Amino acid sequence: MKKLVSIVVSILMLSGMLAGCATNTSTTTAAASTAAATTVAATTAAATTTGAADTTAAPIKEGNYKIGFAFYNLSNPVWAEVVQEAVNYGAKNGCEVTYVDAGEDSSKQISQIENFIQSGMDAICVLAIDKTSVEDVCKKAMDAGIKVVDYSRGVENAYCSLNLDPIKDAAAMIAMITPFIQEKYGDKAFEWAHLDIPTVEVGVVQGNAIEADMLAAFPNSKLVFNGATLTTEQGLNNTQALLQANPDCRVIISQSAGGGVGGNEAIKAAVASDKYGDYLLFSIDATEQELTNILNGDPQKGSIGLGGGAAHGRALIDLSLKLLKGEKIEYLQSLPITPVTAANAQEYFDATYKK
Repeated sequence: MKKLVSIVVSILMLSGMLAGCATNTSTTTAAASTAAATTVAATTAAATTTGAADTTAAPIKEGNYKIGFAFYNLSNPVWAEVVQEAVNYGAKNGCEVTYVDAGEDSSKQISQIENFIQSGMDAICVLAIDKTSVEDVCKKAMDAGIKVVDYSRGVENAYCSLNLDPIKDAAAMIAMITPFIQEKYGDKAFEWAHLDIPTVEVGVVQGNAIEADMLAAFPNSKLVFNGATLTTEQGLNNTQALLQANPDCRVIISQSAGGGVGGNEAIKAAVASDKYGDYLLFSIDATEQELTNILNGDPQKGSIGLGGGAAHGRALIDLSLKLLKGEKIEYLQSLPITPVTAANAQEYFDATYKK
């Protein structure tokens, strides 16, 4: 990274994120309403960033805001839940929310943001495919008076960024799975598989940390499979391939809810229910479906909760509204990291998803 902000942000990012519907819907709009809702705000993390946007600005107007969500790929179940909750929560807070799915096409995403600028959006929340490619168009939006909020990618031309720490996230993952592996294998050798995210910088940082931490914690372990996984379909297909190529592998770590949900279904389709306990599948995001898997005694045994896609959707709306009302906020906004297993899955489910 040539800029200090790029270094800071690459270490504080979000790995994608909640069950609900995995959809490829292109555009959805919700009309504004006047109902009030409980505010769920992201925890503020103080940070010094070179070149970050000035976060102090006068409100551009009162109420009836138009907010656009330009997202990477809505076939990821977490991101689908983020935008769905943003529509619902935004409407309760006087906002008309529109979201678009770039389908992992950077050129398409740039055009979608351009369209948001032309249509007079008051704020734009961006989950970038390639953060470098959207910097210019995000700067154009800011120059037009639009409040730009980054989600998970550390885009510099934004007023704030809602992120997690991938290094701490990886450490929490290994700490969560350690008791399970110790109970099953003790000091014996075992195979494990990694459903990783090598297509984005934060995924690489997080994935490298997971593999290094696994080797340090379990020197007798052997990594036998890597599979790029974001969507439920990829999780299903990669786990099926893993089970065929490495039938003795019982430990699977996924960096996404897609791997947790899809991987769980693949194992259930391949083995009898009395064999579910033999498998140790862990993932990140703790979506509703992942928690259901854990509570049902499925192959999935745990997931790292990040507050939930619905909470992220509400937080992005809250951040947009703060900016639109002229409030000063820090650039970096942190997400919580909560290991979730059968011991606390019901409690986490109730706190996160019960309306």
